[in-house]
Amino acid sequence: MSKFKLYLVLGLVGGGAILLAVFLLTIGRNIGQFFVGRNFAESQLNDYVANVIKGDINGSQCQAWDTDGNGYVSCTYTLVSQPGKPYAIECAAWGLDGFLNRGCRQTPLNRI
Repeated sequence: MSKFKLYLVLGLVGGGAILLAVFLLTIGRNIGQFFVGRNFAESQLNDYVANVIKGDINGSQCQAWDTDGNGYVSCTYTLVSQPGKPYAIECAAWGLDGFLNRGCRQTPLNRI
């Protein structure tokens, strides 16, 4: 009977640790997006434009929150060479998804 109690206690402790880890990751993601989400996405945007598009950003703005949970946030930017033409793009969001999804990806309608 004592082995059963030991396994029960270990199971409860292990399950509690898993639930606590999931809770902390969720809270950490939301707090992180609040404080550094926009800066993280804009740095991903700057790298993408410099290395892939080979241009210089005139102005940019990214959302701080990944509202649809796909690991990307919406951004808009203009280029120095075309300051009057805004472009839409999605860039990696801060959090676990953002570390798995790096850089930016074109949206279906790239031009605003």
